[in-house]
Amino acid sequence: MRFFKRPRVIRRYSRPSNIQGYMVIPYEDITLFMDVQTLENTARTKADGTDAVQRLKAFCDDEILTENEHTQQKADRLWFQGKWFDCQSSRLSENTPLRHWTATFVECLDQDPPPGEDAAEYAGETEGDADGA
Repeated sequence: MRFFKRPRVIRRYSRPSNIQGYMVIPYEDITLFMDVQTLENTARTKADGTDAVQRLKAFCDDEILTENEHTQQKADRLWFQGKWFDCQSSRLSENTPLRHWTATFVECLDQDPPPGEDAAEYAGETEGDADGA
């Protein structure tokens, strides 16, 4: 049911593959209807400083994938308020007639290109710049 759900972009990764000696992880940006709620902001302290990290909770009728080392599946990412968030947990709730997935997300410290942009555009490169010409 779509009571409070809005269309949200999810970046779904495929299995890694070797292309010309480089490991790449292909992805597809899909749109799912989700109710996203902010949970908290936390601070992670690292040797080079402190990073503020935001956490989210989301409700969706479709499965959200978490990282799975066995199947080499990278976690789904959610585009929310101009930032990517990694799916940390996802579970199916079947205890009510409103069967749904509940997922938690944490802000990514390594941001991918926004939806609709490829890595070269995001890095500010053009085709001529990529090979140094």
